[in-house]
Amino acid sequence: MELQTQRRLRQELLDFIDNRSTDYASDVMRVDPAVYYDPDYLKEEFEVVFGDNPVIVAHHSELTEPGDFLTVDVAGTPLIVVRQDDGSVKAFANACRHRGAKVELAESGRRRMFACPYHKWCYSRDGGIRSIPFDDGFVGLDRNEVGLVEYPAVEYAGFIWSKAKPGTELDIPAYIGSELEKDVVASKVADAKLYQKRTFHLDMNWKVVMDGFTDAYHLQFVHPETVGPFFHTNIYKCDIYDKNWRMTVARRGVVDFRDSDLTDGEFPKYAIAGLQFYPGNIIARAPAHFEVWAIRPNPEDLSKCVVTLWFMVDELPVSDKAKRFREKNWEIVLKAVEGEDWVVAKTVTDVLPHSNVPDLFFGRNEKATQHLHQTIARDIEAARAKEATA
Repeated sequence: MELQTQRRLRQELLDFIDNRSTDYASDVMRVDPAVYYDPDYLKEEFEVVFGDNPVIVAHHSELTEPGDFLTVDVAGTPLIVVRQDDGSVKAFANACRHRGAKVELAESGRRRMFACPYHKWCYSRDGGIRSIPFDDGFVGLDRNEVGLVEYPAVEYAGFIWSKAKPGTELDIPAYIGSELEKDVVASKVADAKLYQKRTFHLDMNWKVVMDGFTDAYHLQFVHPETVGPFFHTNIYKCDIYDKNWRMTVARRGVVDFRDSDLTDGEFPKYAIAGLQFYPGNIIARAPAHFEVWAIRPNPEDLSKCVVTLWFMVDELPVSDKAKRFREKNWEIVLKAVEGEDWVVAKTVTDVLPHSNVPDLFFGRNEKATQHLHQTIARDIEAARAKEATA
């Protein structure tokens, strides 16, 4: 982020520490527990929230050469994301225009063309139909009409973004807003190198995972020996920009910078800033790495979710010492989420549907979590109002 913003945030975090305070919402928020498990609500939420918002689907290094592809799911839509001959990326529905079979079964690879295994209809990298076996059976068919259905896909900040709405534009700078785009550019995440990637299939609703990422209240309690000791529990600043927000959590070292002439690049030493893009995309800068997260429902079971982590570093390690350091950081992140965050989160999933709890309460000190749930609720209410007047 810009140096002026860093200095402002440092002072705000120090003021919170001095005053034993934090960034408060206006009031305590009541939440109906059914939003985590009611199947009708989850279906409506999935269609409204994930149907028209972008998700991060790949790092650019996963698609380096023309024909490199990944098959991904975006809000229930199976897509093929493929690098084009001109260096751009495109996304297509992974469904043959003939009889609807999956065109590509592999998770990744490189293809000169995509061939449907059912009747071998073949498609070029740009999605156009290339060949139809025994095409005399399709005399009169306009080949311009039978290419793969294209979905929006763009490359931004080193990542490929897409969304499950064909025929629409995808403008990521407009989506994240001018203020947070400054943060993305200043972070230099676009220049970072992919060190590790992992996708997790979790037996919990996606919001339970996002609740953890929007919460500085749990740090010393859930993470007493991993990441907790590095941070001030319950000391953070939440700057909201429309649907998106920046969540800045104070590290223990922030007090060491109280009187220093702060220079650019020092920010991760005293705070970690998570740029959170609604509904479930996160870019977070730690002192020695980036964590980029994509959190989304599992379309086959909306009470579950799929979480992808791209672990990025400024430079890939070469020496044994550097490799050990990177691996230690990677292991700490995995232990914190798999062994701590998601262990607790799983109990939420297990308990709530059977507990008869009438309401949950999000505190004033949980401003970011409140904002996420308020934004979801507003989107659903707007969709209902639009449908009622249609």
